[in-house]
Amino acid sequence: MPKQISSSLTVLSVSDVARSRAYYRDVLGFDVTDWWAQRDGLSGLALKLHQSPDPARIYPNPPEPGSELGIDVSAYVDTWAALDSLYEEFKSKGAVFAMEPTIFADGGPWKEFVVEDPDGYHLAFGGVDGSRAHCSIDPHIQSVFLCVRDLNRAVERYSQLLGLEVRKQDRYRHLHVFRLDNGSELMLDSNGMEDVPIAEKGPVLFKLSTYDIDQAAKEAQEIGFDIVYGIQRLPQVSFFNIRDEDGNTIMICQEHTGV
Repeated sequence: MPKQISSSLTVLSVSDVARSRAYYRDVLGFDVTDWWAQRDGLSGLALKLHQSPDPARIYPNPPEPGSELGIDVSAYVDTWAALDSLYEEFKSKGAVFAMEPTIFADGGPWKEFVVEDPDGYHLAFGGVDGSRAHCSIDPHIQSVFLCVRDLNRAVERYSQLLGLEVRKQDRYRHLHVFRLDNGSELMLDSNGMEDVPIAEKGPVLFKLSTYDIDQAAKEAQEIGFDIVYGIQRLPQVSFFNIRDEDGNTIMICQEHTGV
């Protein structure tokens, strides 16, 4: 069965939502919108900051028995090197720490530090120094690049295909970044593409998922993508490939539940 829940968000009721948004954005490096505050995508650390109707009624979690600190949000970090880097980043931007980095013998050992936000909410960041500590390369695909000729037109088409907002802060001269819900990025790059010929054929560069294969094909065609070979229907999965005007080929796939 395909994944049905893609993310969850912790809701924090805050006394001053503008102040909280600024802290999470400027100090903790979150991507903050009117709808959420997230770091490393909605499947990373994601929050909703709600303005409390009574700023005096803010209730962070109390400590559990035997603990000195209550924890409101816990975030897992893959390695201690990444954890130390995160701590130094927060420290350089003036974060308030309710607990400095501490190693606990039980559970790994486990290393953790705790950040305190303007309302006294505690965010714990921790992890074990896993078996991959010897490897400096993170086993996640952070970004996918697509080379395009007309950046503005490509941004418009891909924003429609993915249902994503086009934001000024995501444009870097010849590069535009779409920040996806799983924490990865789709980068459209027009640098040096003016005179590059379009390949007649090319491999599939990556796969996107859909819950309605027929509707997805209809939408892709209406936006301006070419359908390659049509929809292929198998017992476990249906899929088709689309090709943009720059020759980039992408697979759209629907997994069938209950098969």
